[in-house]
Amino acid sequence: MQNEIQSVLISYWFKKIDYNPKEKIDSLTDSIKSVIDTPLMYNNEDAKRLFSMPRIEGISSDKKVLFSMSLINATIRCDIKGVQDNDEVMLLINNYSQLFYDILEDVYNLDILYTSIKIELTINDINAIEFLSSKYHLSKKNYEDLSFKRGFIKDNYYINYIQNSSREYNFNIEKNESSLEQDLYDQTLLISIMDAHLNKEYLMSIIEINDRYSYNIDREYRTKKDAIRGMILELKEILKDKRYLDN
Repeated sequence: MQNEIQSVLISYWFKKIDYNPKEKIDSLTDSIKSVIDTPLMYNNEDAKRLFSMPRIEGISSDKKVLFSMSLINATIRCDIKGVQDNDEVMLLINNYSQLFYDILEDVYNLDILYTSIKIELTINDINAIEFLSSKYHLSKKNYEDLSFKRGFIKDNYYINYIQNSSREYNFNIEKNESSLEQDLYDQTLLISIMDAHLNKEYLMSIIEINDRYSYNIDREYRTKKDAIRGMILELKEILKDKRYLDN
C-alpha cells in the first residue's frame, strides 16, 4: 500500500486576545505576504463573543496555503500533494511552523500556549472498510463508515493516530477565484448523494502531535521553537517507521 501525503495543518493556541486581530491587518499583511500573496479577508465581529469564529482568513494565489485566525487560535493548512520525500515534507513543516510562530509573536505579541501539527495521508485504490475491519478484527457487518483513533503520550507530547474510511464525491459545485474550501464543503451538505458522482474510496490517515500535555501539567508552560522542532523530529520518525499504520 502506498501512502500519499495530502496536507499539513499547523495550529497555534493562545490566550484569548481582547480585540479583533484585523486592527493589525496592515502589519500582518506585510509579514505574511511571502506566503499569502493575496489580500486578507476579515470581519468586524467584536471580541466579546464567538471566540473561535475566524476574524481573518487568507489564501495563497496558487490555493495551496490557507491561513485563518480567531481570538484563540491561528491555523495554516498547506496542500503538499506530490511531495513524498519525507525530508522535504519535514523541511516544509519546519519552515511554515517557524515562520508563522514568528509572525504571530511579532505582530500580536501572543502568549502561545501550545501547538499542534497534523499530517494527512491517503491510500487510494483500497476498500478502507474491509481493511479496517480486518485490521481491528471486527465482526462482519454492513458498516457505512469506520473511524479509529489511538492516542498516547511520549516525551511530554500527545500523539494521535486516526484512520478513517473516506469517499470523494463530485458535487458539480461552481468554483471561482475567491472560493474557500470550507465554503465549498458546506455547500455539499445541501446536496443529495443522488445528485453527486462517487470519484473514489480511500483510507485517510491522520498523524497529529501537539504539546498540550506539557501545558496540562504546567499551567505556566508556553510553546517555544525547541518544542516545535522536537515535534517535527518525532513526526519524521513516525513517517519513516509507518507507526501510524502498524500500531
